[in-house]
Amino acid sequence: MAAGISGEFLQLSNGNFNYTMREPLGVVGGIGAWNYPFQMATWKSSPALACGNTFVFKPSPFTPLTAVMLGEIYKEAGLPDGCYNVIQGEGETGALLGNHPDVNKMTFTGSVPTGTKVMEACAKGIKHVGLELGGKSPCIIFNDSNLDNAVSGAMMANFFTQGQVCSNGTRVFVQNRNPNHEDTKVGATISEEQALKVLAYVDIAKKEGASVLCGGERVVPDASLSGGYYMSPCILVNCEDHMTVVKDEIFGSVMSVLGFDTEKEVISRANDTEFGLAAECLPNDLKRAHRVASELEAGSLYVNNYNVYPVGVPFGGYKKSGLGRENGPEALDLFTQVKSVYVEMGDVEAPF
Repeated sequence: MAAGISGEFLQLSNGNFNYTMREPLGVVGGIGAWNYPFQMATWKSSPALACGNTFVFKPSPFTPLTAVMLGEIYKEAGLPDGCYNVIQGEGETGALLGNHPDVNKMTFTGSVPTGTKVMEACAKGIKHVGLELGGKSPCIIFNDSNLDNAVSGAMMANFFTQGQVCSNGTRVFVQNRNPNHEDTKVGATISEEQALKVLAYVDIAKKEGASVLCGGERVVPDASLSGGYYMSPCILVNCEDHMTVVKDEIFGSVMSVLGFDTEKEVISRANDTEFGLAAECLPNDLKRAHRVASELEAGSLYVNNYNVYPVGVPFGGYKKSGLGRENGPEALDLFTQVKSVYVEMGDVEAPF
């Protein structure tokens, strides 16, 4: 176990005292998603290993190689064989990992339906579980926002990594303005299936009354990429809170723009979601920024920026967006268990 991982000391009456120790959980299993494969493998395995656990990781079948590369790095750094392990496969492999009797904890990043299955499997074995699930995060642009910064912030909150980020602020609330910016460069969607899913959401939005301001079409950036899964980033206007595109996590380059009048109104509407992973507000007024940050129901709140993940800062969500926190000191809670030790300094007087 890494140095610096310590417990607490409590002085009691009559010279007695209690102290706690953080101990490893044992074998920890991890399942990662495909959008940030190396980052997820690192975020999950490094604190687990530092806390004295062994780690078994199953990457997404779409991105199987980076987890293996991480293992090579660990080995070069001197990590003993068997401490970090990688298994490959589809959902069946993940289910076997989660149900294995020697696995004492599971940490999962992915969708809410799959995360629910992981939690159910852990419940059967009374296992620890950490979940980082989906989101439908708000991005709030106020009247006093710097327009250029607001546009950049909204673009960053929606189209970074082709929109395939769980914390993306895809519900863009705009106070009496419609900031937009069409000039952007993005890569390909992860697969044909995902590209068709995202485009289907655009069609549903149009049927429900939204208007496409720009994008939302298949594109071929170059003749040599004619078989790629590219689509133009889509900005939807005339959106309403009840629309499917506003409520569902799409995991693609689709921004929904919604108008609002007052701060109280937008906070209520922003919180009206089953998710609570992240949120962004872009005011010039610092008092408003702190006030709104305290009211939004999200695990991560960004002021005048988005999708920034310093490794020392805890990351995780409220509501259906997950359980536990990765990174920062809070990761100790994810990968250790606490033992309490009571020490009696006097004689034991039995009442018998």
